[in-house]
Amino acid sequence: MIRIVTLSEFPPDVIDFVTRRLHAAYGMGCELEGEGEIPADALDDEQSAYDAVKVVDEMDDDVTLYADDKIVYLTNEPLTAPPGPMGRGPVDGYAQYGGGKALVTAHGLSDKGLPLEVGLAKRAAHYVGHLWDLHHCFDTRCAMHPGWSPGFAAYPEVALCLFDREKSERKIKLGSS
Repeated sequence: MIRIVTLSEFPPDVIDFVTRRLHAAYGMGCELEGEGEIPADALDDEQSAYDAVKVVDEMDDDVTLYADDKIVYLTNEPLTAPPGPMGRGPVDGYAQYGGGKALVTAHGLSDKGLPLEVGLAKRAAHYVGHLWDLHHCFDTRCAMHPGWSPGFAAYPEVALCLFDREKSERKIKLGSS
């Protein structure tokens, strides 16, 4: 089951669209679990953004999870990640690769030229893919294609390529409780 927890306010039709697109992309149940709050100490004042890794690590989960359950937190807040080889920059989400939790932001989607629900669903599908051990994909039509590339807005469908769909189905079958 893919469980969605909102950390910001979203219109109900946006959440409904995201849940339906995640269900279609991964072929498993997806539902709104509830609302939560971003941990206050995850705010990086220097960047004026929330540290995505810290948010995910510090979220208090009141949800009973099974082996195949995944949680996706949705927010409107700007995110950042720990410094890497090229410094520190904005990010559109973070996933515990092969783990159980991911964080996705709607921040900056208006610059992509997609409706909010489509952009958020594509980002969510991308980070759920990382939870299922999927890597970035060269196919610009695939949800696993990086969100920073021009192909993100060029193909508004929220779908996986055949390779990633098959790989995720194998992972889901192995993870079933």
